Amino acid sequence: MKLMFCLLALIVVSSAFGELYRGHQLFRIEINEEDDAHIMHKLGEANSEMLDFWTVTVPGRPMDVMVSSDFVDEFVNVLAKRKLSYEVIMTDVQDVIDKEAMESRKAREGRKKRDIMALEDFDYSIYHTYDEIAAPGEPGASDPKPVVYFEGGIHSREWVSPATVMYFTGKFLRRYMESDPEAVRTLGMFDLHIVPLLNCDGYNYTWTSNRLWRTSRKLNPDFGCIGTDLNRNFNAFWGGEGASPWPCSIIFRGFTDLDNVETQAIDNHFQKLKENNRVTKVFIDWHSYSQLILAPWSYDADIDPPIDTDKQIAAAGAMAKAMNETNNVPGGYIHGVGTDILYVSSGTSKDYGYASTPQATYSYTVELRDKGQFGFLLPANQIIPTGNESYYGVIGMLDWIYENDYN
Repeated sequence: MKLMFCLLALIVVSSAFGELYRGHQLFRIEINEEDDAHIMHKLGEANSEMLDFWTVTVPGRPMDVMVSSDFVDEFVNVLAKRKLSYEVIMTDVQDVIDKEAMESRKAREGRKKRDIMALEDFDYSIYHTYDEIAAPGEPGASDPKPVVYFEGGIHSREWVSPATVMYFTGKFLRRYMESDPEAVRTLGMFDLHIVPLLNCDGYNYTWTSNRLWRTSRKLNPDFGCIGTDLNRNFNAFWGGEGASPWPCSIIFRGFTDLDNVETQAIDNHFQKLKENNRVTKVFIDWHSYSQLILAPWSYDADIDPPIDTDKQIAAAGAMAKAMNETNNVPGGYIHGVGTDILYVSSGTSKDYGYASTPQATYSYTVELRDKGQFGFLLPANQIIPTGNESYYGVIGMLDWIYENDYN
């Protein structure tokens, strides 16, 4: 197993969220027509400083939008004119952020600060700063088995993503050392390459300044804006629909593909694997939220599906089944092709994993808990159940691949 951490050294200071989101509300809107989805996207483009789309979906699925306090009335009028049904999930987003921060402080109170030298020193039940995440591991030995690549934290505000990747990584290691048959079998079949936290700068910023920051922290010269959506910056169908050319957008695609150090580093890693004739079998980018397992494509809803779609969907089904059976999580995990469930987006990791340098037959985005009650502000008490269902989901998928397509 190879464990890789962030690329940039950062200094983490105490949390100082302030009142950035006081009075902001989170709306859940029922989208039933393609025209309604289109109108919402156009509204978002025209009011990017007022609207933050937490989920972007296709007709038949709800859309979650955070609306700034001074735009709520106008937004409600737009919904009324379109006769769109909605509910307000969060009446004040800042209250939820403040509660999360308070619970985090309480969880840390009374804990003796200690150096993290071994697996048992790490507390998986709380959210951790960058320094704490980077502390536990060093790159491990690698061998020529098929590579399974896991990546967390590409969007910095999705805290449960790196927390989950850390949790199931630790569980695999502990159980392997205990000679657990499932862990021994899995690590005997595959070589796991794991990046628990990719967007280090952005994640650090969510702890120090803005809890809901999404993008990287790369300066965009001449525009006075900071950040690239790293999940629009990969060199697979880059620059198309669902990615913005505007440097101040939270879905800014970058000025060119792979022009951020994070995406460059991932591609360099896979280039080296290819040079050494290594085969990447699985590529999974872990996100939150919505409880989805999404296969390619993301960049075009009208193009023919990949030739491996049937296998991808079957393996994703095995993963979803295992995850749902672990905790009977409300709403369950569903699986399918990305553009059948979410809106079109280009330059994504999922399409990159399949069609670009990794050439992984099984490439996915996994959206973790929940279904929207807390969204990106998932309470820490859900980390371990989310990690457990993900652990067994990984085993379910990799068992299916081993039994059906291991060559």
